[in-house]
Amino acid sequence: MLRPAATGLATAFFRLYLLDTLAAGPARPATVLAAIAAERLPFANGAFGRALQSLLDGGYVVPAAQACVALTALGAAERMAERERWTCVLPTLARLLGDADPRPVPIVAAAPVPDRAPRVAEAYLDRVLVASVRERIAAARDGGPSFAVVLAQLDVDRVAEATRRAMIHRAIRATLGASATLLGGDVAAYRYGESGVAVLAPAGHDPGRGERLAALVRARLDELMQTMTSTVRAFGTARWSVRAGEATWSEDIGTTTLLLRRAERALTADGERRDAA
Repeated sequence: MLRPAATGLATAFFRLYLLDTLAAGPARPATVLAAIAAERLPFANGAFGRALQSLLDGGYVVPAAQACVALTALGAAERMAERERWTCVLPTLARLLGDADPRPVPIVAAAPVPDRAPRVAEAYLDRVLVASVRERIAAARDGGPSFAVVLAQLDVDRVAEATRRAMIHRAIRATLGASATLLGGDVAAYRYGESGVAVLAPAGHDPGRGERLAALVRARLDELMQTMTSTVRAFGTARWSVRAGEATWSEDIGTTTLLLRRAERALTADGERRDAA
């Protein structure tokens, strides 16, 4: 005789549990597993891993910061479908088992997730971006062309956190993937912080190129958001704003940090202008 623990029932249940838990926001799998273990259910332990892997493979959840996983827009739709399936099953199950008092929800102390949300410019003032800026400054000091730095930030609200992350990720990925076509073959684009892009491009004797690139990046992100909200039902309620700022290197700026700080101030000022408007 097959026990429920050895069938797909455990995996199906853990899928529902994960989808429902992540609807409240990103969480660590270990924390979710501890909460399930506290329920003392007669299910095989390995089914949790299979359920999590199936959700990842299907695009219903994605890895998030701080070793967490987050629900995607597709996962939110799957959660509703799973709830409908289990809702159809429950009346029959209750009839078979008879009336039973529901057990209280166990209290599990979750390990605190440290707040590592830095300021926008702090999030990517290292690694690839800063190394590229340093290389361009060194080249400019050796007689190479001056260059502009454009920082753009996408802010999304009025949707669930998982949906917000999915929208931002899709917009940034599309922007980076088409940067050469949309912005120019001499443009280098990078991820900037949690929800932005950074663009580096030679300016030469054209001091206005940075401003034009900022306008192009802002328009591109805005266009992507308009397309997403009009074609994907889960994104339809989102409200967003795009801000961008630029700074062009010159001898008086000097260091990499100062150049990026100047671009960040322009980014902040652009956001303040749009809020005032």
